Amino acid sequence: MTDDQNVDLINRAKTDFLAREKLFHQYRPQIKYIASNICKRPLDWDTDDELSISLIAFNSAIDTYDESKGMKFINYAKMLIHHGLVDYFRKEARFQYASLDTLTEDETVNMFEVKHAYKNYQETKASESQKEMVEDFNQILSKFDITLSDLVDVSPKHIDTRNTLTKIAQTLVADPVLFSSLLQSRRLPIKELILLTGTSRKVIENGRKYIIAVALILGKEEFSGIKHFIRFPKQEGGVGRWQKFKAWYSR
Repeated sequence: MTDDQNVDLINRAKTDFLAREKLFHQYRPQIKYIASNICKRPLDWDTDDELSISLIAFNSAIDTYDESKGMKFINYAKMLIHHGLVDYFRKEARFQYASLDTLTEDETVNMFEVKHAYKNYQETKASESQKEMVEDFNQILSKFDITLSDLVDVSPKHIDTRNTLTKIAQTLVADPVLFSSLLQSRRLPIKELILLTGTSRKVIENGRKYIIAVALILGKEEFSGIKHFIRFPKQEGGVGRWQKFKAWYSR
C-alpha cells in the first residue's frame, strides 16, 4: 500500500482506534528506521526512550496531518519525529546530531541550536561513559587492595622498568589460564610469571600493583577505553599519566 493509498486510513485513524492501531503496526518498521537514522545508532523498542518519543510524534502526525498541504504523510511524520527527538535530546542533553539529509525540503531546523545540543550531548555522554568505566575499574582494583593513588605511587619512573612490567602484564593476559587465575584468586601468579618471562621475583613483587592494573586494562574489554589515558608501554611519562588519570577521575 502506497502512502497516497493510506490517506483514507489516516483520516479514519483520527477518530477510529482500530484504524490508528493498524497504522502503528504498518509504519512501525519505518518509525524505527527513521528514529535510528536520526540518532545514528540502532534502537531497541524495549530499551530506548527515543522510540517512545518517536511513537508519540507519529501519533501526533496522525492527528494533525492535512493532505491538502501537499506533503506525503511519511515525510510529515518524519518531520514531527525529528523535531520531537531534537526537543527531547535538547532537554535531556543527550542529542546525537542527525545530518540534514534526514530532513525533507519542507522541514526547518535551527542548526546552531542543533549543533550546540549535539556538542553538549557528546561531551556529557562521553564524560558519563568514562566516569562509569573508571568507577568499575576502581571497584575491581579494590578487590586486589589497589587504589588509583597506589598506582600513582608505584608507577615506575624509568621507562625500561615500566616496559618490563607491562610486558609481564601482557604475558599474563596472553595466558587465559593464568589470567583467569588472577581474576578468581586475586593473587598474582608470581612463580609462573618468573618462568614465563625470566624476570626476577623481586621485580615482579615490587611491580605487583602496576602489573595487575595493566593486566586488567589489557585483558578486560570494558576497560579498553582507559588505554588512551596511559599510552603504555613505550611512551615517557608513565607516572604523570596515572596522576592525570587520577585527577580526571576525581573531578
